[in-house]
Amino acid sequence: MTSAVTGAATTAGRWLQVAADRGDAVAVRTPEESITFADAGRRTAERARAVAAAVSDGVPVAVETESDVASVLAILAVLCSGRPVIVVDPFLPAERRAHILDRTGARLMSPEDLDGLPASDVPVAPPAADDPAVLIFTSGSTGRPKGVVHGQRSWVNQAHDGRVFLGLGPDDRSAVLLPLSFGAGVDAMLMPLLNGAGLLLWDVRRRTTSGLRDWLAQQSATTVHCTPSLLRSWLADSAPGDRLDDARLLTTCGEPVHATDVAALRETLLPGGVFCSWSGSSEVGNLAFNRFPPERDLPSGVIPVGMPASGKDIRIVDGDGTPVPTGTTGEVVVESDHLSLGYHGEPPVTGRRRLYTGDLGRFDDDGQLHLVGRRDDAIKVRGYLVEPIEVETALRELPWTVDAVVTGDPAAGRLTAHVAVDAARWTPSPAEIRTALGATLAPWMIPRDVVILTELPRTERGKVDRAALPPPAPRTPEPVRGPTEATLLHIWCEVLGLESVGRNEDFVSLGGDSLAAATMLAELRDRWLVDISSAEFAAEPTIAGLGARLDAGHRDRRRAAAAGSLTRLRDGSGTPLFVAAGAGSPAASLLPLVAELGGDEPVYGLQAHGLEQRGRADRSVTAAARRAVREIVSVQPQGPYRLAGYSFGGFVILEAATMLRARGAHVEHVVLLDALFEPEMTGVRAALPDRTGEAEKPGPATGLAARAATAWNRAAMAFLVATAGLWRLPTTLQWTVFWDLGRSLLRKHRPTPYAGPVTLVAATDNHDDPQAWARLATGELTLIRVTGDHHSMLRVPHVRATADALRRALPGPENVR
Repeated sequence: MTSAVTGAATTAGRWLQVAADRGDAVAVRTPEESITFADAGRRTAERARAVAAAVSDGVPVAVETESDVASVLAILAVLCSGRPVIVVDPFLPAERRAHILDRTGARLMSPEDLDGLPASDVPVAPPAADDPAVLIFTSGSTGRPKGVVHGQRSWVNQAHDGRVFLGLGPDDRSAVLLPLSFGAGVDAMLMPLLNGAGLLLWDVRRRTTSGLRDWLAQQSATTVHCTPSLLRSWLADSAPGDRLDDARLLTTCGEPVHATDVAALRETLLPGGVFCSWSGSSEVGNLAFNRFPPERDLPSGVIPVGMPASGKDIRIVDGDGTPVPTGTTGEVVVESDHLSLGYHGEPPVTGRRRLYTGDLGRFDDDGQLHLVGRRDDAIKVRGYLVEPIEVETALRELPWTVDAVVTGDPAAGRLTAHVAVDAARWTPSPAEIRTALGATLAPWMIPRDVVILTELPRTERGKVDRAALPPPAPRTPEPVRGPTEATLLHIWCEVLGLESVGRNEDFVSLGGDSLAAATMLAELRDRWLVDISSAEFAAEPTIAGLGARLDAGHRDRRRAAAAGSLTRLRDGSGTPLFVAAGAGSPAASLLPLVAELGGDEPVYGLQAHGLEQRGRADRSVTAAARRAVREIVSVQPQGPYRLAGYSFGGFVILEAATMLRARGAHVEHVVLLDALFEPEMTGVRAALPDRTGEAEKPGPATGLAARAATAWNRAAMAFLVATAGLWRLPTTLQWTVFWDLGRSLLRKHRPTPYAGPVTLVAATDNHDDPQAWARLATGELTLIRVTGDHHSMLRVPHVRATADALRRALPGPENVR
């Protein structure tokens, strides 16, 4: 690189000198095309003259961009024309696009529009260092989006950062995985180019990450630049064999990055390279960099943003503007000649400027800058000041979490967590998440509301779209009454991880699941010496209802009800729906499904006899079906019957349907919720993969079943399975015994072909051959695929799709929400 290029004072001047200096080297490459520096420099200079002739001085040009060569050339052409450029995302909402154009009076042009402008031979006056170069619009999270104006000198300074902190130079091939329309996307595009590095563009939003690693390896990418959320998505599909051998550096920007992300990166894509966290903002540009060579230890939690960027003096001050000592949190203030010129429509400010960022941060003893949130993000909860980012950090440490964001309601003094989980591992309940957070966080830092999602909504710029986060279910708690309810309140708060609960609030809607219910009921048994089954609790899952049961003390009636296998899950009118639970699962495990089902018909759950109270378990699927028929007929003597069964319960309910039809009863429909064949069911099974060791696990006890099994040798477990239901066992062991029993019954079961209408609702990991089901369900057979795996399809958020499929499968007008 020549000294003339290094010394160029403007972005336009520097680019044209780099293009001339690098000649035939490839400047930009995509999977479809490429262009050399020389050709790119020639075309941008030519189009710059055309833009200058067609667009009045001072009028911004809004360029619609994709991650392609034409878009890069269009941005560079406007920069070289002396007109400010606004990079417009194709995914930008129409209202936001209209606001930007109306506010700036910009001329909207596509790269094709720019290519179509008449050629001009009129020389372009070189822009000055403080002439407006780029308008970057803020996210608008605190109001209407504002246009931040950056001068021509800004990316000369950014290029210097790229050379100093990232080592960018002519030998690099830099892969930019951020859309060019992001503020950081412009940075990631210009920093390599202005240092003579080649640019590799891959449009992740349109191509996804499928094939990305192979293309980067083929192009010998040396540096990779993306967002933390994209990195996490990419890593989820990566393995140690996917390493990028030529890559020496990977950077992330735009959001906080966590040590767990970097640890996963070191284990897969970049075992021997450098990771660098790179932070900044619309007003500041680059703020700080933090490099992590492979030998450097990772901190816990959020990675500090690191050392200040070139030419940026950073101070931490208190509310009066006085600098605070090292280690103390205050507002981050930046002084520099390289800050933005101000906001569009306001008088520009040049020279050295001081910017109060609104970010809260601190310096540690090593001089590393830590950002801990926005000044207006911190809220007081029960008198304590809480930074949501600290809670987010704890959430990300949980094994199920893929992504998380925590928001605060200052008026109410409470936190809400939105958690994206990896359903392939386990979909936790809100109560599980709150309980897990209690191991590392103070009680006032645990969010009152936890919303489980498959992914967090994001804006067109890739940041979490807080406005699109679904609100938690509304709560109108009533105060408890009397000593029994007061004691129950204490127990529920402990089990659910909540500060307070209303006497009228439903246990499931508060985030409780079957395991949490079993824990709570065991506590009641110890305190009151009263046995209440989860079946009875499911009928009245509130403190008010539970307190009434405890006070009434009808012990004989409770024991009789608990020994049965039928549970009323919901009252209503019309034709009832009967749903059989999976092996080792109580009927109460179906409550999340019932809550999402809609409609007003009564719903009854069926579970294994002896699961919760002493009573010998049925020793065959046929015997379980006979019992189910007796229970169903006791509630509904005449048809039509609506039947459903989950997993093992699907085979029980299908056999029960066959028995009902043999009696002459009308069975309207049977819905099988991910019923899975065992290899030994040879009567109908053909050419299906052996699922030995892969069969269903008891949903409520997933993760606990394996540990329970290791505590008993095979002989002991065989004895427990043979005597299932006759002994009172710890809850999770009882579920495991009945799960093993269910599997053994399925291995011996030879299903009877069923000629009535059947709908099979299959999870994404159900690989059974539909033809095998066609031989068993010989009538009308419908297959519906739903999101989630075998276990998570009955847990939030996937249970919504499962409930919708069940509702659509049911015949008649009642299937309309």
